[in-house]
Amino acid sequence: MYSRFIRLIFPLYIFAFTFFIVSQLGKHFFFTFSYLSGIRIDYLAPTIYFIDILSLPLLFFSLKKFIEQLGLIKKWVTKNILFTSFFILLLAINFAFSLSKPLWLYGFARLLQFTLLFFFFRLYRNKKVVYSPLVWGLFLGACFELVLSLLQLSLRHSLQGWWYYLGERSFSIFTPGIAKAYFLGKEFLRPYGTFSHPNSLGGFYLLIYVFILTQSRISNVFLKRLFLFVTSALVLISFSRTAIVVYVGINLLYVIWNGITCKTCFLAKISIAIVLITFTLGITGDINSLQKRTDFFQKSLSIIALKPFTGTGIGSYLIAQHNYPQKFSTFFEQPVHNIFLLEIAQLGIPLTLLFGALIYMIMKNHIWKIHIIFPILVVLLTGSVDHYWFTLQQNLLVLAVISGIIFL
Repeated sequence: MYSRFIRLIFPLYIFAFTFFIVSQLGKHFFFTFSYLSGIRIDYLAPTIYFIDILSLPLLFFSLKKFIEQLGLIKKWVTKNILFTSFFILLLAINFAFSLSKPLWLYGFARLLQFTLLFFFFRLYRNKKVVYSPLVWGLFLGACFELVLSLLQLSLRHSLQGWWYYLGERSFSIFTPGIAKAYFLGKEFLRPYGTFSHPNSLGGFYLLIYVFILTQSRISNVFLKRLFLFVTSALVLISFSRTAIVVYVGINLLYVIWNGITCKTCFLAKISIAIVLITFTLGITGDINSLQKRTDFFQKSLSIIALKPFTGTGIGSYLIAQHNYPQKFSTFFEQPVHNIFLLEIAQLGIPLTLLFGALIYMIMKNHIWKIHIIFPILVVLLTGSVDHYWFTLQQNLLVLAVISGIIFL
């Protein structure tokens, strides 16, 4: 009975999970700590997403396997007792000094969720019953996202209707603070798809693009090429300059990595790269974008200097940042656009270093394989100028899933 469930139902479930991974449909719960100056902040609101409900069976499987391997885990902890003890101590200190205990607990629960999802896909990465529906789920989800994004781009507003139940929010080009792009003197609404920002959309599909590009297990050449085309289109129409520049760099590096066997093909790729970079340079957006990012950067350094050892606590960064004066007339509260500074500010320097050491131990033996190093480069490069890999649900989920598949 169990094996029949695995063969028939489980692939459909994996497909549904990876298809709906793009949805941000959820219920926000706003408590007193979710407000800054009387304004509700989504980043500070505990949220139950539709995808969380879908992930429950996968988390159960992960937990079951985790319990089965307690012997191996105990052996690793005993071997690294000093590291483990210091890690737990610093985590406890971070909780004790956190600016919001409820946000810390919520953030830690999210971290456990993504860890268990990583663990699940790592355990089942070689199973066709998981890998094949995962690829198809991500592909059809990307096709859906491309159709929705193109409609938003052409109509200059969201579609709503039943699209709302797939996670689309209501907006138009006239919505205050909406992301717009200007190219050749024409104003465009940057498509959001089902994401909370076009940059998040661009980074999400850039990571999937690189994942598919470096996968040798996809035997269907037509599917792979079509998948790469769809994800490329999503990166480009997101008008995310960072995502487009990294996309160009990764493709050139991929050609060099595999050896230049066709000089004409290489020159053609260089020409395309020049065209894309020129296109990117021609895109303009928020005229205050650089000043806002610089302001966030300076505030993060001040927060780190104030709490270098304890940090602000998981999930409490915006509470600390709100203590610094606003330099812009409209309310504009976002995390610092740099995942490294954000993590140091929240965890403190010692705990961040231990997290880094733990990640290094996980992937040190295989880091220089192309299917691992390229996705890492995408996260590091885009994460150096944005925060979505650590703050937005869809990006965190796809990072956990893809990491589980590629890490040995």
